Amino acid sequence: MPSISLSGPTLFAPLLREFERYVKQFVGQPVYQIMLLLTDGQICDMGETKAAIVDLSSLPCSIIIIGVGNADFSSMDELDGDGGRLRDDRGRPCARDIVQFVAFNQAMA
Repeated sequence: MPSISLSGPTLFAPLLREFERYVKQFVGQPVYQIMLLLTDGQICDMGETKAAIVDLSSLPCSIIIIGVGNADFSSMDELDGDGGRLRDDRGRPCARDIVQFVAFNQAMA
């Protein structure tokens, strides 16, 4: 996608809250939503992002995050939950693991 340019700051929480409002419209219907996020850097609103993911984890949805470029994506690995159940800053755990992170450069190597 040569016409796309990525810039900061990287704020996921506003997008996740909007996604949550959207997903809630379909609760009770046989619908499963998937959000795809492309990012090139560190999350600047990690606390709010984790809280939004915890809230979303009880809804019929998943989040796929693809990291592009050579940035430090260690915070994305935390959101992925592979090392243990993600918890928000208040200690609330995710109902289930809904985030999958993939570093594009590593996946294509």
